[in-house]
Amino acid sequence: MPNRAIQRLFQSYKAALDKSRQPLKNRRAITSITYCRTRDMGVSYYACPDCQEQWEQYHSCRHRSCYVCAQKHRKEWIEAQKQRLLDVPHFHVIFTLPHEYLPLWRYNEGLFARLLFRASQEALQELLADKKYGGIRPGILMALHTWGRQLTLHPHTHCLVTAGGLMKSGEWKGVGDYLLPGAVLRRYYRGKVQALLKDAADDKGLVLPPDLRVEDFWRQHRSLYRKEWSVRVEERYAHGRGVMLYLARYCKGGPLRPEQIKRWDGQRLEMSYLSHRDKRIKQQKLTPWQMIQRLLQHVPAKGVHTVRYYGLYAPAARKRHQRMLAQHGNLAGVKVRCTAPVEQVLLCCNACGAHAELLGRPWRREAKGFSFIKEDGAPAVSDYVQQGVERDLERGSIGDSS
Repeated sequence: MPNRAIQRLFQSYKAALDKSRQPLKNRRAITSITYCRTRDMGVSYYACPDCQEQWEQYHSCRHRSCYVCAQKHRKEWIEAQKQRLLDVPHFHVIFTLPHEYLPLWRYNEGLFARLLFRASQEALQELLADKKYGGIRPGILMALHTWGRQLTLHPHTHCLVTAGGLMKSGEWKGVGDYLLPGAVLRRYYRGKVQALLKDAADDKGLVLPPDLRVEDFWRQHRSLYRKEWSVRVEERYAHGRGVMLYLARYCKGGPLRPEQIKRWDGQRLEMSYLSHRDKRIKQQKLTPWQMIQRLLQHVPAKGVHTVRYYGLYAPAARKRHQRMLAQHGNLAGVKVRCTAPVEQVLLCCNACGAHAELLGRPWRREAKGFSFIKEDGAPAVSDYVQQGVERDLERGSIGDSS
């Protein structure tokens, strides 16, 4: 059974959340997480034709930020990656957005997500295509994460990069124990992000916060050329399995595992996290409302893809990818078994194992396509800004008092 600690947290504060002003993406997440696998989400009724056993199954919300129904989707994603990833050494590269741009991120989530993906993959592919650094075309799996260990806003991309790639001759070439010089990669990535951001600002595609003047933005933009940006290239892995499983943990189900919530007395909540600095497990105390706000700021906007594939792993490189699979194999040996499709699980009787029959699948009227109409009288404001809604942009945001 899934741990429902996060769901219970949302259920306890559902009335307050309904009164607060939230962007549409948060409304969808709140409703989905609150009602997942409850009668409000709908019910399927089953009966066994042999022993006459009957039972009901509540529907899942299938929201990508819901932990209750994420386990099945996580395992299915792992199975898909096992078939995609080559059984060759991989590097793990992390590109981070400078925190000076966090106010801009809140008003331009979709823009920055596309910008980070593009800047990261172009920096890797263009440098590795240079003969000085190998002259190859690698395979890249890339995932966007927006949170740090304490659930604060910390946008960055995780890149799983093959330790080698195809040369123009069509032959495979490895890169050895080092992927790219760190200083070169940092400067190249910085230039890519800055150029893309400048283009967006010049084309009027960048929304500035109300308290940020245009001249202040350009001053900040210039100053960040003098800053050392954060790009980490981890040591080479003999395979990509460990990083793949790490990414799967967070690509489905949101940034927090319910097991991290250690104590909740109604007033204060204590969560555990692994400190980056000393690699020790530490505790953080928050109010339940602060925890909910931190979780909601990491809900992806509708249409924003958080996982993408480039180079040999790109869908357009299918023929090259198939040729490399025949040469190197895939990661089918990962010992993670995917659960059976939900239809197969439910159609088996729990008592005798016979195939069961679906009696009915009624939906509550309001459950089949929830309505997300904003209430103008709501007093509170979300810590996240929905793009394209001028009223939300003018009202500001709730600060995190922790």
